[in-house]
Amino acid sequence: METDVDVVVIGGGLAGSMAATMLSRRGLRVTVLESRPVGKEQKAVVGEALTEGTSVFLRHELGLTEWLSKNTFRKFGFDFLTLPREGELPQTAAGCHELLLSLKPFEEMPGAFPHLIPTYHVERTAMNAHLAELARQAGARYLSGASVESVEIGDGSHSVRYAQDGASHVLRCRWVLDASGRRNLLGRQLGITHPVKELDTASVWNRFSNVNADEDFWRTFGGVDRRRQTIHFTGPGFWIWWIHQKNDMTSVGVSFDNKQHQPNVKTDDHGFWEMLKKHPPAYNALKGARALEPFQYYAHLPYRSQHWVSKKGYSLIGDAAWFVDALYSIGIETACRQLVAVVPLIVDACRGPGACAATIDKLNMEFELTQTSVVKLNKFKYEHAWARPHVMMQTALYELGEIAELYHMQAKSRWTPAVLSKHYRLQWSTPQRLHDLEQFMSTALEKDGDRDLGNKPLLKKALLPGKTIYAVTWPLWKLPHARPYFFKLTRTWGYMERYAQRMRLWPDGLKWMASGVPFSSLLGRFAPGDAQATAEATHRKVS
Repeated sequence: METDVDVVVIGGGLAGSMAATMLSRRGLRVTVLESRPVGKEQKAVVGEALTEGTSVFLRHELGLTEWLSKNTFRKFGFDFLTLPREGELPQTAAGCHELLLSLKPFEEMPGAFPHLIPTYHVERTAMNAHLAELARQAGARYLSGASVESVEIGDGSHSVRYAQDGASHVLRCRWVLDASGRRNLLGRQLGITHPVKELDTASVWNRFSNVNADEDFWRTFGGVDRRRQTIHFTGPGFWIWWIHQKNDMTSVGVSFDNKQHQPNVKTDDHGFWEMLKKHPPAYNALKGARALEPFQYYAHLPYRSQHWVSKKGYSLIGDAAWFVDALYSIGIETACRQLVAVVPLIVDACRGPGACAATIDKLNMEFELTQTSVVKLNKFKYEHAWARPHVMMQTALYELGEIAELYHMQAKSRWTPAVLSKHYRLQWSTPQRLHDLEQFMSTALEKDGDRDLGNKPLLKKALLPGKTIYAVTWPLWKLPHARPYFFKLTRTWGYMERYAQRMRLWPDGLKWMASGVPFSSLLGRFAPGDAQATAEATHRKVS
C-alpha cells in the first residue's frame, strides 16, 4: 500500500529524535511532527541524570561518546541523605543518615577507570537539540510547528492529521511512533493510557544559579565531593533531587506524596520552598540561589498504558507510554530499551513480512510486569523507605543489581542483537523478579523498618571501592567479558551488608569505607559477634 512515508514520529524531543535517528539510519523514510515552532525556546525538562543503561545506548547506538565527554558533567554514583525521625531536624548534611555509592576513587586508577560505564549530569535542552540535529543528518524530515490533531489507525496504512501554519495536512504512513511525552497523544486518543490511582504523587522543580559552591561544604566520606554524585535528600513521603550540571547551574526538584503533604501549590513556586523547608540541609544548601525559569509543577505524576506496541502498527515510547517517578531518570532509560526492541519490528513491518506478533505479545507482557513492579516499588518508597534509613539503604543496594547486567555491554563490540536481546530488556519484567521484589520489600520493612529509633547512632555507609578493592578483584578487570562479575560481586556485597547490619555475622564493609580507617589496620581486628562496634573501636584507636 503506497504511503507518504514509512514512519511518522509524533514529538521531536529526546525520545522522538532518538527514534528518528535509528530508523533513518536503517533506510526508512521518517517524518517528525514537532509542535514547537522554529525559534521558540525549548522548555527545560527533567531527566538530567544519565545512568549506565542510558549511557550505553547513547554512546554505542547513537555515537554520542565525544559529545557527552565535552558537554556534560561526569558523575560517579549517588548519595542519599535521610532525615532522622527523632529529635530536632538537623540543619546540615552531617546530621543526616547517609549512604554514598561512588566510583570516584577509580578515577585515579588507570586499570579501572577506562572500564567503567560513564554516567553524566546533562543540560537537557542542549542534548535534545543535538539529537534533533543528528536525526536530520541521518535523513529524517522535521516539520516544526506541526500540531497533531488526530491519528487514524488503518490496516497496513495510517493517516496522521496535523495543523501547520494555519492549514490542515494529512500524512500517510505504515507505522506511527508516539514520542509526545506526557501529552500521551496516541494513548489518550485510543483510550489505553490511564492515571495510576494507587500512587498519588506530585513534583515541582527548577534550575538554579548562584548555588553554594564551597567545596568544604559538599565534602563527605573519603574527601568525595557530594556534587560528583546525584544527591537525594529524603524524608517522610518525599525526596529531593540535586543535580549539579555545571559551575553555575543546578537542577533541584522535590517529589512528594499528596496524601502526606499538601503544600500551597497556588503560589508562584507551586509550594517548592515550603516542601524544601521540610529538609533543612537541602533548604540551607540552596539559600541565596536564583531560579532560572518559572517553577514547573505536575499535580499527579504516575500513569500507565495497557500496552506500548501494537500489531496494528503503532508504538508509545518513553513518557508517552508511562511515567511513575523521576528517580534514576527511569523514563529515559525505558525509552532507550524500548527503541532497541521496537526498531527491528518497525523495519520488518515497513520492508518485510511484517512485525512478529509473538514478539509484540511478549514485549507487552514484559511492559505490564515492569509497570506493576515500578509502581509497587515507588509506593513502598513514599510510604516507608524515604523516611527509614535502613530500609532506604537496603532498597538502594537492591537496585544496584541493575548495573551488573549492563557491563555485558560496556564495550561497543558487545552492542549486538544477541547480547541486547538477553541483557537489555525492560527492567523488572519477569514474574520471578516481581515476586523477588515483593519479598524484598516485605522483609526489609519487617526486619529493619524501625532499627533507627531509640537514640541509635546515625547510619553512615559508603561504597567507595579503592585500591584495596581493585587489587583483590584485579583479574575481573583484565579478563575478557569478566567485568560484569565485579558488579555482580558488588551486588552480592550489598545483600551481605543488609545482614551485616541486622545479624552482625561478618565485618560491616560499608561502615569501614565510611569511617576512613585504613584497610591494613582492620586485619585481625574484626570480631564476628559485633562487626560495627569493632570498626568504631578501631576508628577511635587509629584516630
